[in-house]
Amino acid sequence: MYQFVPRQEMRSVLDIADFPENSRAEIAYRYFVYDSEEAMYIEENGVLIGMVSIGDLERYYGNRKDRLEINRLFSRIGEKDEAKAVVFFGKFKTFFECPIVNSQGQLEGVMKRAIRYDIRQDQIASLVVSRYLKEQWHRKELSRFVANTKVQLVLYYTEEAPVMRALADRKRSGVTDGDREGEEIYWKGLSEKQWDAFLGEPGIAGNLKREFGNFHTQLIKGVSEIIDMKGEFYNCVGGSRITHGNPQKSDRRVIFYGACSTVGAYCRDGETIESYFQNILNIWRGSQTKPQIQVINRGLFNVTNFFSRMMTDKLSGRDIAVVFVEKRWLTEEISRRCLYVGNLTDTYLEIENLKNNLLDSPDHCNYRVNRCLAERIYRDFEGHHLLDMSLNVSGGLDEAGQIQDYYIGSEVMSEVLRYMEQYDLLKEEAAGIKGAMTLFADPFTERHRRAVETVLQKADRLYVFLSEDSNLKFSLEERLLAAKEAVRDLGDRVVIIPAGKYLFTKKISRGIRKQRFCDADMEYDCDIFGELFGGFMGIRYRFLVSEFHNSVEQKYMDICINILPQFGITVEEL
Repeated sequence: MYQFVPRQEMRSVLDIADFPENSRAEIAYRYFVYDSEEAMYIEENGVLIGMVSIGDLERYYGNRKDRLEINRLFSRIGEKDEAKAVVFFGKFKTFFECPIVNSQGQLEGVMKRAIRYDIRQDQIASLVVSRYLKEQWHRKELSRFVANTKVQLVLYYTEEAPVMRALADRKRSGVTDGDREGEEIYWKGLSEKQWDAFLGEPGIAGNLKREFGNFHTQLIKGVSEIIDMKGEFYNCVGGSRITHGNPQKSDRRVIFYGACSTVGAYCRDGETIESYFQNILNIWRGSQTKPQIQVINRGLFNVTNFFSRMMTDKLSGRDIAVVFVEKRWLTEEISRRCLYVGNLTDTYLEIENLKNNLLDSPDHCNYRVNRCLAERIYRDFEGHHLLDMSLNVSGGLDEAGQIQDYYIGSEVMSEVLRYMEQYDLLKEEAAGIKGAMTLFADPFTERHRRAVETVLQKADRLYVFLSEDSNLKFSLEERLLAAKEAVRDLGDRVVIIPAGKYLFTKKISRGIRKQRFCDADMEYDCDIFGELFGGFMGIRYRFLVSEFHNSVEQKYMDICINILPQFGITVEEL
């Protein structure tokens, strides 16, 4: 389960002399983003004086600190002891290394556990984005949603550390859910016997696991929607998981957004927070004098996924959105704009035998926890009169609207920013008019050369992005070489580089070549170009050159002409 890596085999230990204050952030950034290290360990005269984690660097960028501090009060254990490592990792869900420091203050090595790549990739993406936005990614997106939505907002957060600490304390005190010796681990670290206890029904874990594996999503313009499915546990229609007890018609909606616990990862449809909450509301309504409320489950695994839905769902002022967030995302301005902000930590800690009802975090829970959370949320709604039909609702708020019709999540933005780092596009001077064109250049011809010369009459610098389609006549390397040679005399006014993963994608390239329409992908390509290439590089012109002269290529050009001016980018056909 755990691997011990001795000090002499570690690549992430630096002497303080090699970690000067004026370049600490850049050194740490390279370690975390490109070497995927867990933490940096800083020594002085052979003694470990501190460490820097990926979270420390993100806070440095996101909180706009003046300098990156070395953490000298970090957690560690004093010896190579797997039992102590279990307790350590029980407290720190997002840590995958446990440093071992002896009594002389020397680093002897680290205990490592398997990296959860979903967590690591989210950390790296958030780090890259925070570096360039100078703001914590999720906080920025939550703030943007709060500032632009029509919906009335209720936010909930859970302080994870006290919950995980309580679980670790119960393990140390000998509180167990049965003797695990001799039990084969079945799924998610539990045996079948433990799954039976967790789910409250014997013999159903296999079916749950199979359906869980069939729970798929599709991305349309960066927005995640659940693919319709019908099963014993999971039933999804129209991009969302169903809520039991939904009325056919309603006076208003309560829409839940969040990650795993919100969508109900490990329970039946009728055991989600939303279904329990809907049942309580149906009982509360009783007579016809109270409003009919419809509870909608828009939860989805991964923060970026449910954020994408929040930003693109059509919401009205009569709707209430319940959003599960992290405390560190909250600001005074965000809280002030909400109907209510609640802390669910005590609700978790009051649950009897909590350890038996969580997998590895508060967000990975069972039906018992869901029911307690639904009851707590209802008490808050009732106590603060949040279901009063007249509450903050005025004329004109019935009309539903969306903030935007696409979404660029942290993973996409991070990938594009790293691509820009690779080609030094973020270091370009701000002055001057910048233009861009995307080409197949298969091969680069005299016609392409004339188009470039025409562009340089309007732009000070031109970026030519070549399609990375591997099914063209010439390879990418050959096309790059030929294009660079053809414009060599124009100097640094022309920059020719590969288009990357998210610009003029392979799917669009294939669509043009094979005359297959992919409208949503073409629109998303323009959204990404406008927001990221226009925003971070300051490109203000997009020049279009027809190379295949077919209807799909013309459709792509028309979409560019229609969308890019919304981002302040002028489009011209050559």
